[in-house]
Amino acid sequence: MNTFRPHRSITPRTRRDETFYPEYIHKICARQHASTPARQHASTPARQHGDRPPVVPDGAVNFAFIGQFSESQSRDCIFTTEYSVRTPMEAVYTLLDLERGVPEVYGSTYDARELLNATSRLRDGEEVHLPGPHLLGEKLYSKFQENEVGKLISDYKLIEKP
Repeated sequence: MNTFRPHRSITPRTRRDETFYPEYIHKICARQHASTPARQHASTPARQHGDRPPVVPDGAVNFAFIGQFSESQSRDCIFTTEYSVRTPMEAVYTLLDLERGVPEVYGSTYDARELLNATSRLRDGEEVHLPGPHLLGEKLYSKFQENEVGKLISDYKLIEKP
């Protein structure tokens, strides 16, 4: 049974058999594998200032652009929930002439603690074992503890204590 065929050639009977007789799925998977790489077309192109309309265009008094496809003045990353909330807040505060600021974006981009935490999570919380004999491991570990970076590495459990 060839499962990779044009959609127009799949009959209702074939669709029924493949849907309601899943015992065939292991045979299909054992014979063939298909993987189609894809990327999001809207989020992957490089963004430049001015390629999207501002949240509140010059001269606008009763409308605004909100969401992912508007240009916010804040330093933020598009396609996040935070951005989707930030642009409507910016629009409302601007159009109603409210003296309130949109909350700042949490600056995790260059925060070493966030990077270390992400590294720890990517390792599923497992600590890195220091190589060599136990005595050498203790010496290396104590050297790590003598500076701020070593303390951070230990706090985020990136190296294990010998």
